[in-house]
Amino acid sequence: MSRSGDKNSALSSAEKTSGAGISELLQLIEHRLREPLGPALLVLQLLLREESLSPQGVDLVRMLQRSIKEEVRAMGELLTIMRTFLEQRSNQTPEQKRSFKEP
Repeated sequence: MSRSGDKNSALSSAEKTSGAGISELLQLIEHRLREPLGPALLVLQLLLREESLSPQGVDLVRMLQRSIKEEVRAMGELLTIMRTFLEQRSNQTPEQKRSFKEP
């Protein structure tokens, strides 16, 4: 195989490794962002079963539940956008990557 072929093969391998690393990083970020929210939702669910909770308390707990669920949804959307951007970016040629201009 020619040196050019070796170089292209090495670049392709590096890009695949980089892509896998980015995917793992995004999975780690997603896990770390969502990790504390599951137990918080569980505690709120248990609070709703508490008979001594006032109607105002029930309203506050439900408001917190909605807020946390909205945050989880927003994080998922943001990570999807990031993943899509990085996948598209990894498919670009080095020249296209260098010409990328930030808004």
